[in-house]
Amino acid sequence: MATATLKMEIRKEVNKRENKRLLNNGYIIGVINQKGMDSVPIAVKRDEFRRVLKENGRNAIINLQDSDKNSYDVMVKTIEYSPLKYEYHHVDFQKVSLTEEIKVDVALKFIGRDLLKAKRLILNRQMDSIQVSGFPQDIPDFIEVDVSDKEGGYSIFVSDLDLGKGISTDIDPTQLVASIGEAKVAVEETEEEDDAVVESEVALGAEE
Repeated sequence: MATATLKMEIRKEVNKRENKRLLNNGYIIGVINQKGMDSVPIAVKRDEFRRVLKENGRNAIINLQDSDKNSYDVMVKTIEYSPLKYEYHHVDFQKVSLTEEIKVDVALKFIGRDLLKAKRLILNRQMDSIQVSGFPQDIPDFIEVDVSDKEGGYSIFVSDLDLGKGISTDIDPTQLVASIGEAKVAVEETEEEDDAVVESEVALGAEE
């Protein structure tokens, strides 16, 4: 896996006033967590962070660099969003070593769902992600689960997942990931239900 590069600034002042200034100037505030060491308060450009995630994926290895040429190999641990604008607000980075295994939650990506609909089948998901172990450079951005050729009554378990080379999980292999069921026929809405929807939409509009 290639390492993405992202410029950072060390936050010399950690307070609400300084955080607000950085956020208003297009930065995301954050920290670098290091095993057995104090966290390092930093800030990164919001647009650059968004670009790196878009081009490299959520589980990419990122090389953070400051103006003094200090650098950290990290992965994104958690992202917090602002409640009103739903913009990136705070990010926790975890310092990693390419020679030490880590545990990460990886998203499950189900493909072929449109083909299930054509057969009047539905996908019942029990898991949206799975915790895996492996070296940082081997961690995938997502794990693909192909359901395109599955029939009604079929179940997918953890043991059926292709985690990728060098990747393992401690999750019980018999745990259910998803199942395929028959779609229920939709009941036609009554006029009263239609009216209720319209009233609800008008009410929401009025609040805006």
